[in-house]
Amino acid sequence: MKAWDYIIIGAGSAGCALAYRLTEDPKINVLLLEAGGSDATPLVRVPAGEPMAINNPKLDWRFMSEPDPTLDGKVDLWPRGKVIGGSSAINGMIYVRGQSSDYDHWAQLGNHGWSYEDVLPYFKRSETSDCGDSAYRGDAGPLRVSSTSSPHPLAEAFIEGGKEIGIPYNPDVNGAEQEGVGPLQGTIHRGRRNSTGQAYLRPARGRANLKVATGAHVTKILIEDGRALGVDYIKDGTAHSERAAGEVIVAAGALMSPILLMLSGVGPAEHLKDHGVPVIADLPGVGRNLQEHPVVWVSGYVNISTYNTELDFYKWPIHGLNWLLFGRGPASTQIAHAGAFVKTRPEVASADVQIHFCPTGYKLEADGLKLLDRPAVVHAVNISRPQSRSAVCLRSSDPFDPPAIHSRLLEADEDWAGMIAGCRIARQIFETEAYKPYYEGPCAPEPHVSTDDEYKDYIGQSAGPAYHPVGTCKMGRDPMAVVDEKLKVRGIQNLRVVDASIMPTLVSGNTNAPAIMIGEKGADLILADRS
Repeated sequence: MKAWDYIIIGAGSAGCALAYRLTEDPKINVLLLEAGGSDATPLVRVPAGEPMAINNPKLDWRFMSEPDPTLDGKVDLWPRGKVIGGSSAINGMIYVRGQSSDYDHWAQLGNHGWSYEDVLPYFKRSETSDCGDSAYRGDAGPLRVSSTSSPHPLAEAFIEGGKEIGIPYNPDVNGAEQEGVGPLQGTIHRGRRNSTGQAYLRPARGRANLKVATGAHVTKILIEDGRALGVDYIKDGTAHSERAAGEVIVAAGALMSPILLMLSGVGPAEHLKDHGVPVIADLPGVGRNLQEHPVVWVSGYVNISTYNTELDFYKWPIHGLNWLLFGRGPASTQIAHAGAFVKTRPEVASADVQIHFCPTGYKLEADGLKLLDRPAVVHAVNISRPQSRSAVCLRSSDPFDPPAIHSRLLEADEDWAGMIAGCRIARQIFETEAYKPYYEGPCAPEPHVSTDDEYKDYIGQSAGPAYHPVGTCKMGRDPMAVVDEKLKVRGIQNLRVVDASIMPTLVSGNTNAPAIMIGEKGADLILADRS
């Protein structure tokens, strides 16, 4: 049996970046295993396909949470990409790095080499951007990051409305500062989604030293005498085993990386025993520390067309041709065209709430997004640094069973306070002079909602996950840490986790850009040890 230098489990946001960087050295042989399939579908390539990609069984794992006691027992969809590119192939394509203090906090927790100064070069190395200051933005990376080619007219009303209520204007939330209101950028190139499957893996697949296997569901990491030796996986109903001369690298994402570790005997001992899994390493933090941005829609009716009303038989052929020929129009943009990062109270050190402006009227329901039949826009409000913690656990020892997601999205009192304050700010923007020519009143919450208790009732019924899960194999030095600052699994040689699950705390923004950065930095850590 051939022994690969590295076996990477998961061709998602971090896994594709890893495969690209490791195979730049022609002497290094890499096997990349992806449980999902090809990304060669318009639902992935056309940005407007995102609502149809989420909850699609061919592209999305469609994980469902357990009833959340902090949201009146609500059950929510937690989508994760089941396709080359992982969740970067089905997400909203918004490119946000987070605040510099997010990463400085990681370093303060004992994670040497993960301050903002340390990670900024990897953000820059990853991207080719058409905007921003060169001190912060990259111009030669695989990932294309672009300004919105066809912003909706009301994006400017949102920005001007934010300025009216005292939010400073910020032309680049990925630059020197995040706080402020301004345009958002997307992982889009010439009107096409630029997932990591396209940006990183596609140019690497021609390399003789990289093999990519799709439909390869890893069932177990093979560990003997405290050392990872390879993996077992199922493809087309047939069992396979592969050996790693170097390392096994888990990049299956914040929900599946901990599950794979636990199925392999690495995790909380009592939990593993309860499911009949032999314990190899008792790491109580595996699957714990799950963090997610709780989000709620504050939406308003408007008097001009929005994207949810552009779906009729006569309009979409025109939009399709505009996308195909010019890479422009409603089909070519990320889900949100503008955003605001705001302080809900003067005394907080940095922006604690994020508000997305989305030019599409929809509601978030248990099984995904539901479009409205009247022109409307959404101000999506989420807590930037939630204090609430959830967990992901084994449902059984069957590797094909979905994870048990024990969601506690709004367990912390400060998260409730932040959500209520964020909703008030989102509605305040609707009521500005900038919006006045277009705004026709609230859609959700209903007009009578004004007191804290009324907002709390609305949030309890309507809030859900923002699809930004992290933290379940956290990096650190405390007893709940799963990996060290080099992303090595504690107590097991030749095994690393390199994806969003290693974040000790959630960043202040969308998580795709940080996950790609982790893949870039993880590759350098691996190569440094090799040399």
